[in-house]
Amino acid sequence: MAKLVALSEGLKGLAHELKVERTTVGRLEDNTFQVAEPSVSSHHAEVLLKGTDVVIKDLNSTNGTYVNGEKIAEAVLPPGQTVRFGTVEFRLEGVAAGKKQLDATRVIPGGVKREDVGSAGSRGPALDDKSGFAKKSDKAGKVLWIVFAVGLVAIALILVLALRQTGGGE
Repeated sequence: MAKLVALSEGLKGLAHELKVERTTVGRLEDNTFQVAEPSVSSHHAEVLLKGTDVVIKDLNSTNGTYVNGEKIAEAVLPPGQTVRFGTVEFRLEGVAAGKKQLDATRVIPGGVKREDVGSAGSRGPALDDKSGFAKKSDKAGKVLWIVFAVGLVAIALILVLALRQTGGGE
């Protein structure tokens, strides 16, 4: 379970488990996590659990909220990083296990062989021998050629009819 652990002198050992979706942090007793320290505002910040992310949101506190030394209005707090409410610093520990690692590509042993892909008729589109990618059909090009050919025939017929009308064909 994720928890905020105090790093500041005089408060070491203070920790709060993030059990609910929304945790309020502040100096007063009505906060979910009370930090009785003068630099912490009465209602200083919120800690929100959004899936596997821990989001820190400042509640217009007097002395500000900082993630890794940068003042924030709202930010994701990465595991092992620090958040400071006023002058009191905490580290995020024990973030929920099971978060998928998406920063690396999983290697498939042996890769995928071309012959494993199958032939064009049985499993999918035909593959180009040079690139290994599926060939695109050129339907638009075929239609354009047909329209062009019909147009030429039409022009030829118009010319033949025009020549007969003018008597040029006799």
